[in-house]
Amino acid sequence: MNSGRKGGALILVLLVCAALVLTPSPAAAEMVLAVPDFQAVGCMPYLGPAVAEQVRGKLTNRGPWTILESAQMAKIASEHRLSMSGLMDGKKAVAAGKVLGAQYLIVGSVNLTGSVFTLAARLVDVETGTVYSGFQTVTHEGEEGLISAAELLAEDIAAELGGPDA
Repeated sequence: MNSGRKGGALILVLLVCAALVLTPSPAAAEMVLAVPDFQAVGCMPYLGPAVAEQVRGKLTNRGPWTILESAQMAKIASEHRLSMSGLMDGKKAVAAGKVLGAQYLIVGSVNLTGSVFTLAARLVDVETGTVYSGFQTVTHEGEEGLISAAELLAEDIAAELGGPDA
């Protein structure tokens, strides 16, 4: 009878261990990223939203996070009377991130200096308002080079966040 209890206890311990190993980490499963439209600096205004959309697309399904859809972000922001443009200001970014339910906000810009485009982004911790990390990539290929530059930027962000495809 005593060996039966030991066997049952062993099976229970093994089941609990298996459940813990197979259950995804809550932090990883619940990480939500918001990527509002980037600011366009020194270039055509449509380039900020276009580059942000490329980054959102490249980050989707790349790691243990959920990317908020831009239309959903705009709807939530509208309901709370927040402007999603001009989020380079840290305080505005944190307020918007909290309303959106995001843990991290990726704010960025598309900058044109002469014939060189620079994409810059910052990963902001919504809870603390601190910049977790910064990213930058450059293209000398005009607007045509922005797609590959956005892909490089997204790869850098995914690597920093620990995505498996980074």
